[in-house]
Amino acid sequence: MARENDSNQRATTLNLMTFNIRHDHHENSPTSPFAAPPVRDDPFNASLFREEQPWSIRKWKVMDTILLYSPDVLALQEPVYHQILDLEALLADDYEWVGAGRNDGDKQGEFSAVFYKRQTLTVESWKTLWLSEEPDTAGSKGWDAKHPRTATQVTFIRNSDDTKFTIFNAHLDHKGLVAREEASRLILERARDANALGPAFLLGDLNSTESDPAYLILTGSKYEHTKGSNDTLANLDQLNDTCASAFTNKTGMPTSTKEGNITLPTHRVIRPGQILANLKKQKESEELEEHADKYFLDSQYELITRVDSKGASGTLSGPYGYRDTFTSFGSGDEYKRAPIRIDFIMALQSNLTKVKVLHVAVLSNQFDDGLIISDHRPVIAKVSW
Repeated sequence: MARENDSNQRATTLNLMTFNIRHDHHENSPTSPFAAPPVRDDPFNASLFREEQPWSIRKWKVMDTILLYSPDVLALQEPVYHQILDLEALLADDYEWVGAGRNDGDKQGEFSAVFYKRQTLTVESWKTLWLSEEPDTAGSKGWDAKHPRTATQVTFIRNSDDTKFTIFNAHLDHKGLVAREEASRLILERARDANALGPAFLLGDLNSTESDPAYLILTGSKYEHTKGSNDTLANLDQLNDTCASAFTNKTGMPTSTKEGNITLPTHRVIRPGQILANLKKQKESEELEEHADKYFLDSQYELITRVDSKGASGTLSGPYGYRDTFTSFGSGDEYKRAPIRIDFIMALQSNLTKVKVLHVAVLSNQFDDGLIISDHRPVIAKVSW
């Protein structure tokens, strides 16, 4: 993902969302589409909606979240078939979907479903990969995984310009350390192959934090020592100075940024020798990159911030919203893990296309009505290439 800003950019943007919406295994949940919700006597009593609620209650605000942010591609993890049918009906005016149940390659088990806007995108091909030693065998369970796990691979054609790109929607095992490592290698291998067609993106619940071997394999350990490096609150002085300098250069007005500091307009001096040296250095860097293995780049760190863009209008100060993506429902064994960041949007490095991350955010999964719509927060990113 290229970090440089391009104010004259003509590329069409693409909005991505990954969201683990939680399987519907609640004790009060009928496993049929449009099942009647259990009675809650007072909708304004937040205590009645604490902890995990049945899908028949949660689904309405899951749907609202999707429609409000309107992603072009939506990667869902964990829904079972009746949840898929609910969302298919509720989103039918805008979205179609592909995916298969992990247990049988049809309707049984959890899905890693990919919904997409039919007016924006066309599916050229898709397949389900079982994250195991037998990736083409339905229901196969790999290594030390507790469950069969899948990644849905979809190659899209963007209708506006006929360009192609590939989405991998993955849900890695929550128990098997080796399974997560080997699944990451499998996805990386398939993504490198798919990259010949255009950009390749990985979305999903990796059940891996930034220190987990699976994340390090996928990213080539690129971010091992940079956690939180572009967080807004970690860069307040630099953000202020950068934006003050941009304002001063645009208006010609000196700006006082902090005690004793005044930012004055600057004038660039063009030195042909330096330009040639920079071009040579860039070419050498590109040649090295061309022969290097390609890894996934984490959108959280590749975001073009206001600092990276030298104060350009429209860029964010840093990743927006929450830092962690998994919250749990506030009780049970999973509560001990939370909060952690395990849901990601990534793009594979490429010499053919430079993906730019324009916006990235971790959204809320709970409001003051008390309802937790899922034990994960949705993650969104706006990209272009």
